[in-house]
Amino acid sequence: MKKKLAVIVVILVLITLSFFGYRHYYDRSSDPTTYSGTIEGTNFPVQPELGGKIVDLPVHEGQMIKAGDIIAKLDDSQAKIALDSAKSQQAQAQAKLNELLGGARAEEIRRLEYAVTQAKANLAALEPGLKFEGDKLAANQKLFEGGAISKQDLDAQQNKVDTLKAQYQSVQASVDVAQTGLDQAHAGNTQPTIQAQKAAVDVSAQSVKTAELNLSKLIIKSPAAGQVLYQHVEPGQVVNPGTTLVTILNPGSLWIKIYIPEAKLNQVKVGGMASVAVDSYPGQTFKAQIQYISTQAEFTPKNVQTKEARTSTVYAVKLVITEGQDQLKAGMPADVTLQ
Repeated sequence: MKKKLAVIVVILVLITLSFFGYRHYYDRSSDPTTYSGTIEGTNFPVQPELGGKIVDLPVHEGQMIKAGDIIAKLDDSQAKIALDSAKSQQAQAQAKLNELLGGARAEEIRRLEYAVTQAKANLAALEPGLKFEGDKLAANQKLFEGGAISKQDLDAQQNKVDTLKAQYQSVQASVDVAQTGLDQAHAGNTQPTIQAQKAAVDVSAQSVKTAELNLSKLIIKSPAAGQVLYQHVEPGQVVNPGTTLVTILNPGSLWIKIYIPEAKLNQVKVGGMASVAVDSYPGQTFKAQIQYISTQAEFTPKNVQTKEARTSTVYAVKLVITEGQDQLKAGMPADVTLQ
């Protein structure tokens, strides 16, 4: 009997020790101030302001780049034509102003008459080609809608029509400038006429600056240093304005999002500090600062906790990692301990 009683006492002692040991382990493993999340990086797309055909794409996925590095080059033939045309109009406007200031002579009037005739001839020469390419574009649109040609073929024809239209508009502007000059020569060099021509010179100068700016925009550069995360296009592809060419990861801008139960929300505040631990660096922590606390309650995301815990009401908290950017990487699982 005593032996049986001793066995029962031993069993009770073991059960008691196991219970308190489990509670001690559970309390350590479920630290209410430690939360799990995944380190993220700030991504930004590189997009052109103008559309066109990609003629060079010197970057690839995984490549580290610096701010100002060339991401892509678009076909600049149309932009160069526009720039040459703008410079030509500027030269004509300046020449006309010089003539007005010097007084019109008979030979100048004859030269202006010839310029008008020549500009109109150039305009007439462009009309058949423009009509032909416009009709072809309309036909291609129907073929595209019927699935007979690709979107790239349609865009290529659209670019060709746009180029011809730009040329036509440029020559039309030359006709207008030449005609204006001739009219002014016949009317005489009055002060209002001279002032009007000075304004035309200013307008043409602004047109040159605009054309130069558009030309420069066809060389797309990285706005910041980082790593090419995704390449979305290929050389030879025709892209529209705003198309994402590549996505760049800024490895120096790391953050992590955790989810705080509603009952623990009073433990956090914007500007508060925390420590971040990752498996890659055991025993080492990195500082982080709370940047944002959601004002909207939500249910815990599926990839954060158990099925039961996912029904809990939580608030998203975003922390910016303030040290260890050269060691931590986007995608690392991490534990965040609030301070």
